[in-house]
Amino acid sequence: MNIKYLSLVVIFFAFAKISFAQTTAFTTQDVAGTYTNDYKKALITNPEVTSLPVQWQLTLSPNGTFEYHNSRQLKGQPEEHWYAKGQWTFKGKTISFTSSQEDIDKKYTINLNGSKARFFKKSSRNNSPKPQPTYIQFYESEYPVAKSLKLHKTNE
Repeated sequence: MNIKYLSLVVIFFAFAKISFAQTTAFTTQDVAGTYTNDYKKALITNPEVTSLPVQWQLTLSPNGTFEYHNSRQLKGQPEEHWYAKGQWTFKGKTISFTSSQEDIDKKYTINLNGSKARFFKKSSRNNSPKPQPTYIQFYESEYPVAKSLKLHKTNE
């Protein structure tokens, strides 16, 4: 008789644990926004810096489209700009980028098709007072500049 009750209690707690287990609850709304490189902080912390040599900006729209902008200003050279656009999807913690041939034209010359990035955000269960910025980091891309690129969310 005791074994039946013990088994029943174990089964009850197993189902309770499963039903209250948290999954990755990040949504497309959590991911959507504007992401920039960390170098923007240099403008705030160092008043002598008036511009940055290299800047990245990625805008993920809630409707599933993205726009990527990369610029650089090297000494003695004109400022250069590169753009990309296309669609993005989000599954788990992975953001996948696709660009079709229609997305590539005279202005949008970069093809991020097949690129993937991971989404990082402080867990709602983390009660630490230490600030943890939301960011994405590319881990797969045929565009060499995007490999391992880390961009912080600016509009939180």
